[in-house]
Amino acid sequence: MPHPTTLSSEIVTLERKIDLFLDQHTSLQEQLQQAKQENEELKLALNSKEEELERFKKSIKISKLAQLTVADHSETTEVKRTINEYIKKIDKCIAHLSQ
Repeated sequence: MPHPTTLSSEIVTLERKIDLFLDQHTSLQEQLQQAKQENEELKLALNSKEEELERFKKSIKISKLAQLTVADHSETTEVKRTINEYIKKIDKCIAHLSQ
């Protein structure tokens, strides 16, 4: 039969180890939460940048199209004005959707 002091000492040692493990567990849980939150923030930032890139691509595509299809200056001015109006409307829609 083990000696009572030895048994008591082992219990105290086990309790310390359990406390250490619980502290580590809590710390790791907090780190995990922070990592998840940072991940979500980065996903949102990435989506925002992807949307911005798409807007730029569409704007460039429209500008190239306008340059190819319009021959004289008066038509060019009208097409550019119309395209700019479309771009403004699209930007307003995107801004509204992202709120």
